[in-house]
Amino acid sequence: MAQPRLEFNWCSPVSGDGFYLGLPTWERPPSLEYTVKIFQAAERFGFRQLLIGMGFDNHILEAWTLASAALALTTQAGAMVAVRPGFYSAPILAKMAATLDRISNGRLSLNIVTGGRPIEQAMYGDYLDRDARYRRTREFMQICRQLWSSTNAFDREGEFYKLKQTRLESLPVQPGGPLFYFGGASEMAQQVGAEWADVYLMWGETLQQIGDRISQMRQLVAANQRENAVRYGLRINLVARETETQARETAREMLKFVRPEVLEKARRQEFPNTKRESVGQSRQWELRGSADDDWYVEPLLWAGVSVVRSGAGMAIVGSYQQVADRLLQYIDLGITVFILSGYPHLEECENVGRNVLPLVREGYLSKR
Repeated sequence: MAQPRLEFNWCSPVSGDGFYLGLPTWERPPSLEYTVKIFQAAERFGFRQLLIGMGFDNHILEAWTLASAALALTTQAGAMVAVRPGFYSAPILAKMAATLDRISNGRLSLNIVTGGRPIEQAMYGDYLDRDARYRRTREFMQICRQLWSSTNAFDREGEFYKLKQTRLESLPVQPGGPLFYFGGASEMAQQVGAEWADVYLMWGETLQQIGDRISQMRQLVAANQRENAVRYGLRINLVARETETQARETAREMLKFVRPEVLEKARRQEFPNTKRESVGQSRQWELRGSADDDWYVEPLLWAGVSVVRSGAGMAIVGSYQQVADRLLQYIDLGITVFILSGYPHLEECENVGRNVLPLVREGYLSKR
């Protein structure tokens, strides 16, 4: 049996960057020039793509525009652009993606984000409830894939899209179009992922939790007869240094300027005063609630990032070998795609690429 293909991706921030978390403003403002530097570092160390997130609340730069410019100025690493179906018409996005895929010579993929915070959804006029958003996401992905697979025109009478003789004049470079990277912990999200995701993504959790979720998803994927079509991915932060002591000191230093009242609210599990419908976000906060006084929820798994940001709030903290070994443990559970990050993203891209990824690749090959 052929070995599963490992894929390592990195992140490029759209809101600013720096070492210290929780500052009123980031140490480095976001810019195209800085984004290109991160792309170039990722290219040097063998990362396949850069995830570029999108949102309106606390997101300074717009993902699609930034990715288009960065791809035009680079040659190897791809862009995984976050896309919210409520913000784009499916046929228009399909054509935009086909165009950017051709311009970049097949270096585009899409991170499909359904959205889980009603206040932010309302900022661009989206008032659907959670289940309706996932039904729309399913229809959005179906239409894009059909448009990318044939130039034949078709009609559609769906719940959210009513199309007449829609078609693309030319197809993307990638057969079938860019890959869908898609995540979500709710039952509806898992079902949509089992049906349409190329990579089902999870945020960092304990080994037991990740193993349980992969097992559950495999059952859904099998029920949809897509066993060979879906891979499993992990989005997680890294704090890797020569020794565990140095790594833990680095993690502690990253929170140095977080206001005491913010830390205290996090310890009391007082969530930000905003309604969220994301099951995945709730799981991150619940996991943080189980952390010890230093924010560790299990050996090497640190919840400190979740104190100051939403989304992927867990980090692996340890020596280069310890971090590599933990990634190998996730691989043993079935993870073959990683979206990694660290603060600041430029320096940590080089640090991880130089000191961690070779150990992971070596350990992976030695086991097979």
